[in-house]
Amino acid sequence: MVGIKREINNILSSYVGWYDPFCELIQNSLDAVEFRKALESSSGNTNNYTPHINVIIDLVENSLTVSDNGIGLDKDKFEQFLAPNFSFKSGKTRGHKGVGATYVAYGFNYMRISTKIPGFARSGKIVGAKNWLKDSAPSGNPKIEHDDTPLSDVDFNSFDRGVSISVRFDDSTHPRRLDWIKADEASKWILILFIKTGFGAVVSDPSVKIKVTVKAQNKTTVAETQGTGYFWLHKNASKKARIRDISEAARVSFEKFGPGRALPDKYRNLDFIYGSWTSEELSSLVSSSLDTEGRDVIKKHTPSVSVEFGYTAKLWAKFNDSLNIRANYKVLNTGIQLAANNMPQGETVLIPLNRNIGRQNQLHFLIHFDNYSPDMGRKGFHRELTDFAKNVSRLITENHLSKLRGYLKANTGVAPDLVRELKIGEWKKEMLGHEQDSPLILQSAHFFKPTERVSVTSMPTREQDVIALFNQLVAGGVIRGISMMSTNERFTYDGLFKVTFDLPPEIYTYSPNENPLGVTPDIANILHGKVTDPLILEYKFSLDGLIEDLDAHDKNISDLNLCVAWETGTLYTERYGITSFLVPENADQRQYHGVTHCLTDLESGAHLCDLIILSELIKYLNNPTVEAETQRTKYE
Repeated sequence: MVGIKREINNILSSYVGWYDPFCELIQNSLDAVEFRKALESSSGNTNNYTPHINVIIDLVENSLTVSDNGIGLDKDKFEQFLAPNFSFKSGKTRGHKGVGATYVAYGFNYMRISTKIPGFARSGKIVGAKNWLKDSAPSGNPKIEHDDTPLSDVDFNSFDRGVSISVRFDDSTHPRRLDWIKADEASKWILILFIKTGFGAVVSDPSVKIKVTVKAQNKTTVAETQGTGYFWLHKNASKKARIRDISEAARVSFEKFGPGRALPDKYRNLDFIYGSWTSEELSSLVSSSLDTEGRDVIKKHTPSVSVEFGYTAKLWAKFNDSLNIRANYKVLNTGIQLAANNMPQGETVLIPLNRNIGRQNQLHFLIHFDNYSPDMGRKGFHRELTDFAKNVSRLITENHLSKLRGYLKANTGVAPDLVRELKIGEWKKEMLGHEQDSPLILQSAHFFKPTERVSVTSMPTREQDVIALFNQLVAGGVIRGISMMSTNERFTYDGLFKVTFDLPPEIYTYSPNENPLGVTPDIANILHGKVTDPLILEYKFSLDGLIEDLDAHDKNISDLNLCVAWETGTLYTERYGITSFLVPENADQRQYHGVTHCLTDLESGAHLCDLIILSELIKYLNNPTVEAETQRTKYE
């Protein structure tokens, strides 16, 4: 007896999830209806059978009932059902380990099971099994008692065969109370069950009819749906597109029109992009970046991967808020959902991104492993599978999905934009006040004598070097008319500046040899004596850093006036264009002294942000003819 109790306790200790009772009972019912459907099909009766699964959540009685019209239990299997660690499931069902029956029988202080098949029907209950396990001197092991009281699920009476199981919760069970999550309507619970249990099947079964009944104080609600299937937010999104379709449309557009052509509207400003890969496709996609262990996982477990990529993390927050359940409780999460036996298992895992870390909250991966069952109960997946899932999700995100970010809508809106603009206005006002109260003045006829060289002796290797070199070029008069304002580190952007035309116009006027970074005489004369309001400045070693900030919605292109960087990088080509003012015929487009390029909208060509690319500025000043031709080749 002691050995049996130890074995049962070991099994029960592995069930640590709040939804384990739901998972186990629903899993059993799905197995049962699938088994019966296969038998009906083999006998040619498929059209006469519709699988039914009923779930009753009684918040008043604190009980859960799951019924099905599946294969049912015959007399022998009914009597054996309660034997510890016994299972009559085949290897193709979800519960390979055979511990579920033990958990259902001994994990609660009340469990009732009813079965019916042609020629046999029986109902029985076990009372006090959980307390018996904790009793150091029990009088005898729990026995199943015959029970003829009315069933919790009255619909079960109309089933020709199947099983109905009810369990009750108390202070010794987990969960203790079903009303803890504050969901009291069937419409909420049916969504929860599709997210947390086998109803969210990786491979859907459209034949199963599902009915969820919730009994709460003073009301009973019912929700019904047809078919199992994984819960994806993008299914109900107003504008979405498959990754394969986007890639094919881009290929066709390139072959027909060449680079730079925008795709049709149905592929732009999307709420979601989504896609999936078989194990063979996955091997081709990421195998070269995997180690031996990762490639072995693909061979052994033939994983499939699906993903949805939303334009903002708020999509998931909005869904959780719409359930209006327990405060701060999240039913649906971003990250990696591991799955096996055609069902999601356990909680989501964080995607370990190396860059654009905020993007991990815009992605939901589903990774299913064949030929595998998680550890007994809900303890989880083996380390090599979890590591594989993390690595593959990171590789797909950083090497493939990041290139598609431009097809999603910008994470903007009237209210957030207004709030952001007000904060920027307050920031500028604060810095103007500081400038007036604490001016910095250094005047002498002997200062600022030109040395005709910069004190930075080597090319920049990081952002701090870019800042130092840029400020030397401004102080030395290579770049003229930019006044740097003080700032603070509590705001999103690096700094503020003003454009000033307070010196004689000829100081700012373009000349191919003497002032190649100047503006046209018209601009210099019209703006003579003028000073702009504060403008926003951003420093980057590479423009790639700015593009990543924009993609992650850490910064907004509509706020930014100037970016100073050492190099352009390559990420801008996915969503933006660049116009070079270092080409002499474009010099008349320069709005103020020193600007070398501007970032433009790829589709419309509209000006978005001024750029000073220091490496190209220096090459141009040292050899303008050669660099001008380089600029034409690179940007035109």
